[in-house]
Amino acid sequence: MKYSQFNSIVPFNNQYALFNSFEKKVIMLEPELKELLEAGKRDGIDELSEIHPEFYDYLKEEYFLVDENVNEVQKVKDISKKIDNNPNMFFLIVNPTMNCNFKCWYCYETHIKKSRLEETVLDSVNKFITKIVSQKSIKSFILSFFGGEPLLYFNRNVTPMIDHLVEECKKYDTEFNIAFTTNGYLLNDEFINYFVDRNLEAGLQITFDGYGEEHDKVRFVNKTRGSYNEIVSNIKNLLKHDNFFVRARINYTHENIHNCFKIVDEFSYLSEEEKKKKLLFDFHRVWQDDEPDGTNIVADENAEKMKTKGFNTKVMYSINNVQDPCYADKRNSATINYNGDLYKCTARDFLPKNRVGYLTQDGDLVWENNHLERRMEAKFQNKPCLQCRLLPLCNGGCSQHAVEHIELGDEYCIYNGDDSEKDKVVLSKIEEIVNALA
Repeated sequence: MKYSQFNSIVPFNNQYALFNSFEKKVIMLEPELKELLEAGKRDGIDELSEIHPEFYDYLKEEYFLVDENVNEVQKVKDISKKIDNNPNMFFLIVNPTMNCNFKCWYCYETHIKKSRLEETVLDSVNKFITKIVSQKSIKSFILSFFGGEPLLYFNRNVTPMIDHLVEECKKYDTEFNIAFTTNGYLLNDEFINYFVDRNLEAGLQITFDGYGEEHDKVRFVNKTRGSYNEIVSNIKNLLKHDNFFVRARINYTHENIHNCFKIVDEFSYLSEEEKKKKLLFDFHRVWQDDEPDGTNIVADENAEKMKTKGFNTKVMYSINNVQDPCYADKRNSATINYNGDLYKCTARDFLPKNRVGYLTQDGDLVWENNHLERRMEAKFQNKPCLQCRLLPLCNGGCSQHAVEHIELGDEYCIYNGDDSEKDKVVLSKIEEIVNALA
């Protein structure tokens, strides 16, 4: 037998926790057992069978110890490829415009005034939807709107596409989901009534940049008018209906994080069931502010305060990139810009130089320079990842990271090889398991 590559031992609640990132299992170790296990790692794990056979057998049964001939990395590869190549679902993101009503300082996108989906591109997108939905293998179609601010031209560019999707999915008996990434400022009764009147559901990711005045420093209409109160009011109006689920993304920095927990007080009127089913607070640090300064600890404290008030929260450390990869990792995914340019990742600027293909008038995707196949083969080419205990959770971040580093010809780690950062990921998973059993 051998000690699994994917094991971690970390301090947890005055004990030690042994966690396996492939099995997603944890056991608590008394100090004596920890010392025995570490001695076995050093001197030969099979010696543990003679010293403590019961402990040894248990570790085998729970796959903390695996057969010497098992290729653990290959097992991760097999799962990843199966999920990434799932033929039963398609994930389409459309940018109706690259214009926006805000100018957030950290935004990586180039805003283009007067940019919007032309009728010819809208027609091509609808043709593409029909071609995909009509395939027998497709069981589910996810249509998501990004940008720019996708609600700027809601009636002109968005509703015709949704209407077409609904009609085609009914015709071919295909499930569908509708989602928006929006700043939330333009949400109004017209938007709500569109979904309510048609008995449609939608998920919305809406961003906060801190609590109250902190948010207004970043997202404002003008120097004297912020957006916090309007966005809170708009979310409240959404949550009056069962048609909507809101992921409130908190973009935090070292300056705005301290009072973020107060945002949930705006929604304290919700029932305990509504807090769980309709709303999630998702913490993401602004990447330009990402320094090892302890701010992430403050974010964790904010999340815990929100949890004590009955709200669901999520932090960046809680990853599951193999079982639940980024949409851009999937073969059946595409991002279509307002002008028909084709992309995979939405976390990069939608400049013409970054496009990886285009949508034809007939509604076909053309991937230039064999981009789709190169992306699908990009994972598992980074040596540090193949040797890492977090591979079944992290998988090198995503295919975008992999593609970019392959082009640069360098090795990388999204945690910069920092074991303390990796331990935070492990601890978040242990806490999930412990909380689920509580």
